Amino acid sequence: MDLELILNILCGAIPLLYLLIYVIKQNKKKKNRNYLYGFIVAVVMALILIVIRLFVLTLLPMNKEQGNDTTTTTKTTEVTTTETTTTKVVDPTYSRLDVPEGGTVLGKTSKGYEVKKINGKYYVDGYLIANKTYNLPQDYNPGGLLTKVQTAVNKMFAAAKAEKGFNLTNASGFRSYESQKNIYNNYVARDGKAEADTYSARPGYSEHQTGLALDICDSSLTGCITNKFDNTAQAAWLNENAYKYGFILRYVKNKTNETGYIFESWHFRYVGVELAEKLYNNGNWITMEDYFGLTSSYDDKPIGE
Repeated sequence: MDLELILNILCGAIPLLYLLIYVIKQNKKKKNRNYLYGFIVAVVMALILIVIRLFVLTLLPMNKEQGNDTTTTTKTTEVTTTETTTTKVVDPTYSRLDVPEGGTVLGKTSKGYEVKKINGKYYVDGYLIANKTYNLPQDYNPGGLLTKVQTAVNKMFAAAKAEKGFNLTNASGFRSYESQKNIYNNYVARDGKAEADTYSARPGYSEHQTGLALDICDSSLTGCITNKFDNTAQAAWLNENAYKYGFILRYVKNKTNETGYIFESWHFRYVGVELAEKLYNNGNWITMEDYFGLTSSYDDKPIGE
């Protein structure tokens, strides 16, 4: 039984019991009965018991509070341990790609990350980089999306279908050097070189050549590899969920000065969930250029060259 309840019962029961016994004794007397005295004693007794009750209950919360602190500390430790374990364990499906061995260290970026050149390709902190400063060899041709990337794409598309009923598709994945050359030249012929450079990469500088990037569409939409895709439910879902599968929104809104390209809500690049979670930044995407301290300009040279 709860201690406070026991004390409450005693505070009322003891004085009443005393008063009852006192009244019975007085009733047995034939004269000189005095009920007032017994009543006064019972009241005094009740007051004394109330003071004792308050004293005991004052000490009791202190003990409970100390016990709760210990419990809270234990639970906090358990939660922290669980979170640490979760962070360390990454589904191999969405982990970063292995970095080729060898190569030459060219230097470090403004953020302190190592830049390495391996087989003609540039890696920053082990991530393959392709932007307006760091180009790819003309003969680099993985032949399509890399296997790990394609697996992650399939699982992401399946999740979008299961959660929202979306029919996401790969509208444009891997492009060879020659394919990108034709695409870029067509845009230049249509819009001029300066305009084309804001939304299309020159051959050798396109992420599509890496086998890590793709433009995503929905089969129910038309013209979605344009700004028509920006405000769709599909684009919103990708913006909030792609990082879970190792993908980043590559060309972020209002970050043209960093990436060199206008906002593309449909262009996603695979980096693995470890980096994707950091760049996601609760939906306020950080660019690879900003995170690693890189430039993306045809006028700039790679670090160390």
